[in-house]
Amino acid sequence: MQSYLQTLRLFNRDVRLYLAATILFGFSLFGGISSLLLNLYLLRLGYGPTFVGWVNATGAFSFAVCSLPAGFMGARWDPRRVMIAGIGIAIIGNGLLSQAELVAPGARDVFVIATNALGLVGVALYIVNGAPYLMGVTGTRERNHVFSMQGALFPLAGFFGSFVGGILPGRIAWLMNVAPHHPAPFRHTLLAASALLIPALFLLISMHRPQVRRPRESVEESNAPFPMGLITLISVVSLLHVAGEGAVRTFFNVYMDAGLQIPTSLIGTLMATGQLLAVPAALTLPFFTRRLGNHPTVVLSAICTPLMLIPMALLPHWIPAGFCFMSIVALAAVRRPAFVVYNQEIVPPHWRATMSGASSMMAGLGYSVIAMGGGYIISTAGYPALFVTSAAFTALGTLIFWAYFRVPRGEFARPTSSNPS
Repeated sequence: MQSYLQTLRLFNRDVRLYLAATILFGFSLFGGISSLLLNLYLLRLGYGPTFVGWVNATGAFSFAVCSLPAGFMGARWDPRRVMIAGIGIAIIGNGLLSQAELVAPGARDVFVIATNALGLVGVALYIVNGAPYLMGVTGTRERNHVFSMQGALFPLAGFFGSFVGGILPGRIAWLMNVAPHHPAPFRHTLLAASALLIPALFLLISMHRPQVRRPRESVEESNAPFPMGLITLISVVSLLHVAGEGAVRTFFNVYMDAGLQIPTSLIGTLMATGQLLAVPAALTLPFFTRRLGNHPTVVLSAICTPLMLIPMALLPHWIPAGFCFMSIVALAAVRRPAFVVYNQEIVPPHWRATMSGASSMMAGLGYSVIAMGGGYIISTAGYPALFVTSAAFTALGTLIFWAYFRVPRGEFARPTSSNPS
């Protein structure tokens, strides 16, 4: 513990500012208020699981399409500037989306899909360039701790966001003297969540441009050929890995609300608790990577996700469903940062933004496929079929990742972890 705390003191000013922005981002958007309430807002507007799936799918597809260009933009102009633009676009897109209730019914479908896609463009610019930025402002000693802390702060902020998001619509409904299922309280809460991203914008503006510290062999690395094979393989794994997490993050609240008729406050409590449990899970990342390495850590955390989806498919009750959701969110908090650090360290610094963009693109595509297909699967075969299908895809991605990287080969034979940048 003393060693852990000493490492935390190595976090520089830019890292601390970035982590502060992460807190606001997680509270309002990624895992927080918007993640909880958007689908429920759409249900209150009269939409069903199929349209909810379409909205999430087109948003994820927008994220996927913009991820690779976002990586190129970060490499060309500096990740910090692109992240600033991303937060600004996210504020506009999500702020407009929250006002869908006020749009004429004939134009509402297109408005919801377009504004959600716009918001996800901003999220792509922010998320893709976050990893290269942190790689540029950290050294090898504190790097895993920084990514671990980021992985912990996202769900911690999401916990408070989900908790507030579960309570606030009911309180606003009482103040407005409308029914708890009226869409207006959800509209006001989602607009407030978008406004909370404004301080994050100023935090990013206060950060410095990363000065990547290059080792002596960096000249050779900068001339290294494009690592097509590595990036392709990591991208395929990203596509498959997110199926299980994407299914529960997209449809858990819909399943609880429309499938099990659970009140919004309890849904918010369960989702908030899942985010809270992800905090200590993420903080264990340096412990596991130091003893096992990033590759085994990714494999172990990823293979447990399908095992948690099976009880959700077999036991239609909120207690096992809530427990499995919380477990999957906690496992993702370990897998995601370990996977990011691993794929960033196996390529030369010159190609890190490209690797981040390609990996994020395929992860977004995976979310899109599972969201779009999930809505149709639910409508035709029910929620159990969705959970079993997504479990199979995640298991396949884990198998591919384990099989290819289980022993050093080619590029992995040299100790990339010694590279301080």
